[in-house]
Amino acid sequence: MKNFQNKQKIIKVSKILRNIAFAGLVLLGIMIPVSLAAALPIFFVKGLLFSLAQFLAIPMFVFAFITNLKIFRFFDRLKNGFFFDAQTVENLNAAANWWLVLWLYEVVFYIFMQQPWNNPHDLSLYHFPPDVSGLFAALTLKFVAWFFCEAQELQEEQELTV
Repeated sequence: MKNFQNKQKIIKVSKILRNIAFAGLVLLGIMIPVSLAAALPIFFVKGLLFSLAQFLAIPMFVFAFITNLKIFRFFDRLKNGFFFDAQTVENLNAAANWWLVLWLYEVVFYIFMQQPWNNPHDLSLYHFPPDVSGLFAALTLKFVAWFFCEAQELQEEQELTV
């Protein structure tokens, strides 16, 4: 009975987290075309200065959208009762991979935006604030996906020996 109650709790919580991830998908789905629309007038209006910063932010939104989509799919499979099967774990692992790509792109983006080569004698962290929270979150997701994959293989071995 307790096992059934635990499964119901997982389904209930994953429904809530799936809805939160869906809201993030909607917001990011709106932000991508809006940021693209904000950057496009540069090509059509003479006299506007070209700013690479407006275009460099768009891939960041795309990477965040893909990461959120993979997390959404993970919680959607949990909501549907597919607990830690291969596809569910793969969605979590893919979300971690995309989050790592997002973190790397953010680091490169901030380096290009701050342009430390223009003032090589200023080594303060004010000009380059390292963000390790995204890296920590991505590596944590990667570890959890690896842990679930190992647990899945262990369960398969136990089922074969019984």
